[in-house]
Amino acid sequence: MTTTEQQTWGRTVDGTVLDEALTLYRDLHQHPELSGEEHRTQAAVAAALAATAAEVRTCGGTGLVAVLRNGAGPVVAMRADLDALPLLEDTGLPYASAHPGVMHACGHDVHTASLVGAMTSLDRNRGTWSGTLIGVFQPAEENGAGALAMLDDGLFDDTGLPEVFLGQHVAAAPLGRVLCRPGWFLAAHRSWRVTVRGVGGSGARPHLARDVVVAAATMVVRLQTVVAREIDPFRMVVLTIGDFHAGTKASVMPSEAVFSISSHTYEPEVAERVREAVLRIVQGEAAASGVEVHVEQDPEITGIPATWNDPAENARAAAALAGVFGAEAVRPPEDPLPASDDFSQYAERHGIPSVIWNFGVQDPALHAAAVPAPRNHDARFAPHATGAVEAGIAAAVAVLTARLAPAGAEAVGA
Repeated sequence: MTTTEQQTWGRTVDGTVLDEALTLYRDLHQHPELSGEEHRTQAAVAAALAATAAEVRTCGGTGLVAVLRNGAGPVVAMRADLDALPLLEDTGLPYASAHPGVMHACGHDVHTASLVGAMTSLDRNRGTWSGTLIGVFQPAEENGAGALAMLDDGLFDDTGLPEVFLGQHVAAAPLGRVLCRPGWFLAAHRSWRVTVRGVGGSGARPHLARDVVVAAATMVVRLQTVVAREIDPFRMVVLTIGDFHAGTKASVMPSEAVFSISSHTYEPEVAERVREAVLRIVQGEAAASGVEVHVEQDPEITGIPATWNDPAENARAAAALAGVFGAEAVRPPEDPLPASDDFSQYAERHGIPSVIWNFGVQDPALHAAAVPAPRNHDARFAPHATGAVEAGIAAAVAVLTARLAPAGAEAVGA
């Protein structure tokens, strides 16, 4: 990252804090862990926070809560997620995953290192803020189970409910760009596992079987009409069949087929209409084919509510971020984003005002090329290490300091 790029951000992170955070980032990237398995990650975060005054305890199984107290003032929480994805990394980085088939392809390592760096910076600059900061290092975001696990495990037992819950997420966008939007920001996510059961047999005598492949394939095709013909075109719905499993040999007709459906929506009433349409279609096609069908919530994915950014808190965060990255760089996306994040569960459970923003983490040169830059959940996704972590720390410190600033005081840099 060039000096010019740093200057456009308005302020930079203390070099010692950045170096420590980068060491943690590269370690986490090289040793990714899947949802619910973040034992090494949990220990690495605890060790990185040991030099601060944060009160650290485990929560939600493989998660951590780190509480930094600094006298009277607001109670503010901020989340970083810990888990990686089941992908074979293809970045060529010198600190690429040492665990084949597991990769930090969604930037959770950046989130974690950034929040540790922000808490370290605030601990070393106590005159710039007052109150209580709750660092929430959450496991299992990718399967939607981590936030609920932490809430159920007494996340706020030591502090009481925070006044606001903050979060940030990397974006496949150039360094220095920030997406911050009031109202709907991220979509709700539901997922179902559909099991179709019939009668197997020989491919040479199909009339003696009940063909589950044809029945399930018909369901998959018909489900494509849910968005096109069931939902108001001014309402956002994404419906995806991401896996389909049936059979073992061309000449053998299987007795069972299994596939998964996921939906992304914003309004609860639209989500319910999608659910009703999905059930009606798969049951109707099963009856037409003479097979049985069983639909259940996908056991690997927990349902996630849509994320609503509190307008007042979003305005505060956007102003603080503009002070770092410049007013032109902080912009709302034209529409809410179709991705989902269980960050929404914290507001859903307790009615806590919350806001989450996205920040760009890629070398601008990637976005100047004709070939689209790799996006989140791509095996080639590789944030600009120094720039991404520095941006994450700077953003977190700016918003936290503004929200925890003593009465009449202005936030200062990291």
